Amino acid sequence: MHDKRKPHDQDLPPAADDAGAGVVREDEAVAPEDRETGAGAPEPLPEPTGEERLAAERDDLKDKWLRALADLDNLRKRSRREVEDARRFAQAEVLRPLLDVADNLERALQALDGPAETTAAGLRQGVDLIHQSFRTALRERGVESIEAKGCHFDPARHEAVAQVPSPEHESGTVIDVVQQGYVLGELVLRPARVVIAS
Repeated sequence: MHDKRKPHDQDLPPAADDAGAGVVREDEAVAPEDRETGAGAPEPLPEPTGEERLAAERDDLKDKWLRALADLDNLRKRSRREVEDARRFAQAEVLRPLLDVADNLERALQALDGPAETTAAGLRQGVDLIHQSFRTALRERGVESIEAKGCHFDPARHEAVAQVPSPEHESGTVIDVVQQGYVLGELVLRPARVVIAS
């Protein structure tokens, strides 16, 4: 039997059915030679060279160093502000009670302008108020006077300014206080200046 197809029909691929006509499968979208070389995928980025890695690490360390310097500078400024604030508050605590002393001094001075018969009494009262308010202010801040008269001489708390013979007192006994001494807790603010028996 003779094949009735035309000779050139033998070379053609079989016709696709209507359902799959015009549809290209995913594996057919890339040419076989492209599949082997990976031409359809994005090319990978080149690996950084040793110098590039070192430069990136240097830049990172420099950035961290600059940040650390900025943090240290901010810490110094904040610490300085806190110290200054603490100093101001401490000064305020010391100075505030002195305002009462200043008020009493002003009253004493005003008493001097009054009638002669009341001047002496007013001045005495004003000075007494000043002394009391000042001693109260010191005591409230932990400042106490040093006991000296009648005590045995203590070179850590007393300063001898004179030594006189006294048959009534044992040698080394404080018989008079020239200037009152003060302590703040165990800290001697000023030793008492005293006269002792020889």
